[in-house]
Amino acid sequence: MISNKLDAVLISESHVTERSFFQIPGYCTYLTPHPDGSAHAGTAIIIRQHLKHSVIEPFTTSHLQATTIRVKDRGDYITLSAIYCPPRHIINEAMFTAYFKTLGNRFISGGDWNAKHTFWGSRYTHSRGRELKMSIDTNRLRPISTGEPTYWPTDFKKRPDLLDFFVTKNIGHLYTSIESSLDGSSDHSPVILEVSTIIPATEDSLEHLCNSRTDWESFGDYLTENINLKIPLKTADDVDNACIYITNTIQIAAWINTPHTNQVHPRVWLPFEIKTKIEEKRRLRRVWQTSRDVADKTRLNSAIKELKDILKTTSNNLMKNNLEKMCHTGRGEHSLWKATKNTLNQPIRHLPPIRTGNSWARTNEEKAEAFATHLASVFRPNEPLDSDDAEIDDILAQDLQLCLPLKPTSPREISQTIALLDTNKAPGFDLITPRVLKELPKKCLTFLANLFNAILRTCHFPEVWKVSQVIMIPKPGKPVEETSSYRPISLTPVLSKLWEKIFLTRLKVCLDEGDIIPTHQFGFRQQHSTVEQVHRVYHTIRQCLEKKEYCSAAFLDVQQAFDKVWHKGLLCKIKLYLPHSVYLILESYLKDRYFQVKQQDARSNFYTSTAGVPQGSVLGPVLYNIFTCDLPLSPDVTVATFADDAAFLSCNKDPNLASFHLQKQMDKTKKWLNKWRIKPSASKSQHITFTLKTGDCPVIKLGEEELPKTTCVKYLGFYMDRRLTWGDHIKHKRDELNNRFRNLLWLLGRQATLSLSNKIMVYCSILKPIWLYGIQIWGTACKSNIQIIQRAQNSMLRVIANAPWFVRNTEIHQHLSLPTVIEEINRYNSKHRKRLLSHPNPIANSILTMKKVKRLKRANVLDDVQI
Repeated sequence: MISNKLDAVLISESHVTERSFFQIPGYCTYLTPHPDGSAHAGTAIIIRQHLKHSVIEPFTTSHLQATTIRVKDRGDYITLSAIYCPPRHIINEAMFTAYFKTLGNRFISGGDWNAKHTFWGSRYTHSRGRELKMSIDTNRLRPISTGEPTYWPTDFKKRPDLLDFFVTKNIGHLYTSIESSLDGSSDHSPVILEVSTIIPATEDSLEHLCNSRTDWESFGDYLTENINLKIPLKTADDVDNACIYITNTIQIAAWINTPHTNQVHPRVWLPFEIKTKIEEKRRLRRVWQTSRDVADKTRLNSAIKELKDILKTTSNNLMKNNLEKMCHTGRGEHSLWKATKNTLNQPIRHLPPIRTGNSWARTNEEKAEAFATHLASVFRPNEPLDSDDAEIDDILAQDLQLCLPLKPTSPREISQTIALLDTNKAPGFDLITPRVLKELPKKCLTFLANLFNAILRTCHFPEVWKVSQVIMIPKPGKPVEETSSYRPISLTPVLSKLWEKIFLTRLKVCLDEGDIIPTHQFGFRQQHSTVEQVHRVYHTIRQCLEKKEYCSAAFLDVQQAFDKVWHKGLLCKIKLYLPHSVYLILESYLKDRYFQVKQQDARSNFYTSTAGVPQGSVLGPVLYNIFTCDLPLSPDVTVATFADDAAFLSCNKDPNLASFHLQKQMDKTKKWLNKWRIKPSASKSQHITFTLKTGDCPVIKLGEEELPKTTCVKYLGFYMDRRLTWGDHIKHKRDELNNRFRNLLWLLGRQATLSLSNKIMVYCSILKPIWLYGIQIWGTACKSNIQIIQRAQNSMLRVIANAPWFVRNTEIHQHLSLPTVIEEINRYNSKHRKRLLSHPNPIANSILTMKKVKRLKRANVLDDVQI
């Protein structure tokens, strides 16, 4: 306690009695036992002797014990209270409120509340947490928590959770900082709250090369003066040294011209009217504290109310200005949420503890190492299954053939590529961002052109660019304590991405000339979207229904498709299908790659990666397409792939024949998967029969495992039922729409003060895209299903416009200038038709010219829907 320089310690569940006594030199101790006098529950406060303080009557009931003192804080007083709420009692809102009223108008109360609510970072909400939340809202209090677990159960089957936090009143959030401490040995970890009389200073992070104060003109001058263009670039070692040289030079130039000083945060800008009201409120408070006159107290309350009203209005105006500057056709949801999330009082949820064997990874260092250990076992190729690698080894051992060198780059091409980089992209371990590259002088661009050309000439990819920093992104709906529930995203150096983009333009020429990427693959290809691929699947199924046939369809799931790409197999296909100059470069690109996991300020050890393509890299998606380009096909089966999502459809009037053809395709596919060490998941794959008749097609097996049968399958975000009515899809979208709208009621509700135009922009950017996605396809549903979405839109627009009950829905649409669902279907159908006419993929373009059977009285894609 002394080493950490703590001024006051609030202790919960102290287990003290009236006979308990202990003393720490330089500190005063105050104890509150349980009312029954036994050694359980209870609280205590330990505070430095030199702090002026006084003791307040403790709060002692069977359901809540609290030790309370009052401390003088620069002319004002602040109440500190240590609280403990035993878990076996029922505590309602009134009981919490009665306790808060004993603490005065400015206080900090902290301890073990045994109350769970997602508002302060718990895993879920239970009854006591709900009651405490209502009391906090009623009394206008503010909870402060780390968002990290504080309770660590000894039973490993139980999950850690957040139970210890602070509740404050009239303590500005800018003047507080909170952090977890994992030093203790108790099953509850301490939480440290720092309260300052000024806005606390923060150090500029050394993990940033530049900031708003960077002198970019001096940055360019430094690089122009110090870059040496006469560095040799003839061998692989020369390329590695040049890469390290240019990286270090850019880093030094940025650090020298960026001030990194420990400065106090700049004062928050406030209008003159607000500053005046604050000064008036403080003056009236001093007058009332001296006189204690009722009239002075009334004037103080009026000033406080006026200040709150002005602050609320100013905050709303700032949000309006931020929203008005945004374009709803831009990054949309992400940008709007980024602008509005700061108005929410919920704490930021930190990464929960991670399960590692029979223990928990609690610190960032432990979490990073746990993730890295897991990924080290993931980035390994799958074990071979009934496959012989001799053929592949023979291909890799063959002599290289002569081929034309790749086209060299130029400073102009590099400059144009840099201009297209997203400034907000995260940097790799070298901290060089796209913003830094956009300020490079001409001499530096010339050096980069020489370096990039040397890489193409020597076919050697620099070792320093093969190091990736991996961040873990949680998968939705997965248990957050498991390492396998997170998706790895590799942060490679931006200079590496710049070279990859330039190399990719040359690689695409080779891929197009050799017609290597199959036409059924729509993933990671320009002018190819999920909607067009789903249209192919829809068209196949629809024609099957029109002809009174059975469509036996299998949708395959591949386990860790990108992380388990077999490097030897990938290089074999590159050598077979691409020029050998490309093969040598990509061989160097894939060999000897390293990674480390980054978890906030912690880093794991370095581990090697012998399989997979870096997720987040530029070349990764294209390499995966090359790896899967020779998927076997059958004339009786339609194949539709989008990255690792694969659909196989076989149509026939005889259900047995439909499944027979599909089974032959599955057998060929399984053999191909085994050869190239791709591991499918039969339990997560699905088999469905599309038909208007009764009965199903026979079962389909993938190897020895049967594919699970289903009546509705999800493919690329579309829910397709066996009769292709789109009823399940529309209901899913309606539920998602309603859930999202409930989360936005604070912003779009009738009581919200946001302007109508900004409410419409939020609706069009966040809510409308939910049901608008794929409207060209699901717009063929019957009128009753389409009306489900229309009714959902009507109710939301009525709330947004604050329209009374007697106003018609058509009038609301006209007033807001928003089209109906059917009008959107017609508009998107027209755009989709024009897109298919000029589509570069012949199998997408052929949908328009293919002979169609139309027997059913259903709308078809590209047909206008009658209003």
